[in-house]
Amino acid sequence: MNIRRKFIPAAGFDIPCVTLTPANPRGSVVVIHGYGGCKEEQLGLAWRICGIGLKTFVIDLRGHGEHTLSLDHNVLQDVETSIEHGRALGKVAAVGHSLGGRLCLISSADFSIGISPALKTTYSADTRQLIDVMRGYRVRESLPGVNFEILTNLPVPHVLDTSKALLLFGSRDVPEIVASCKELKGNGAAVIEIHQALHNDIFLLEETFGHVVKKLAEWFGIR
Repeated sequence: MNIRRKFIPAAGFDIPCVTLTPANPRGSVVVIHGYGGCKEEQLGLAWRICGIGLKTFVIDLRGHGEHTLSLDHNVLQDVETSIEHGRALGKVAAVGHSLGGRLCLISSADFSIGISPALKTTYSADTRQLIDVMRGYRVRESLPGVNFEILTNLPVPHVLDTSKALLLFGSRDVPEIVASCKELKGNGAAVIEIHQALHNDIFLLEETFGHVVKKLAEWFGIR
C-alpha cells in the first residue's frame, strides 16, 4: 500500500487529499468527512477500504482542514471533482459521514455509502446548537450558519436502490438522523443500525468498518 499526500486539481483551486493505493487497484473510493471534520480523521476507514484492493481518496471539503476555500453552497463540486479524478480506474464509490454522507448520496458516484447522513432539511434548535458548539469552531464558513442553509438547499437523495446505496446510523445518533434512517428503512432502503454508536464516533468503529468493506467488496466484485 502506497500512501501519499496530494492535491486534486479543480477549477481555480485544489482539493487537499490523502491517497491510499493498493498494489493492484480494482476501482476507486472517495471518502468524505462531515461538518467540522477533516481528511485525517477518516484515515482509519480509508485504510480498511484500501486493504481490500480499492484506491482511496480522502479529501478535505472546502472550509475544512487544508482546503483554502470557505464552506459555501458549491461544496458538492469538491466531491464531484474528486469522483471524476478517480474514474481513471473505472467505477467509483463515495463513502461519507454526516454532511459528507448527504453529499455522496446525491453525487454521481456509481455506489454510495452514507454514514450518519444528514438527510433532513430542517433541524431542531437543540441539534443546531450542539453542532455549532461541538463542530462549528473547526469550520471556515462563507456566512454564519451556511451549513444548515446548504442542507436545506441540497437535493433530496434517492436511496431506495439497494444495489447502489447503503446507509448506516448509530443508535445514539442525532435524533433527526435516527428518524430519517428508520423511515427510509421502513420504505425499503438498505439501512444498518450500529449499536451504541454516537454521531461523532461511528466512523471509527470496527462494526462500521466491517459493513463498509463488505458492501464495497460486493459492489466491486472482490472476493
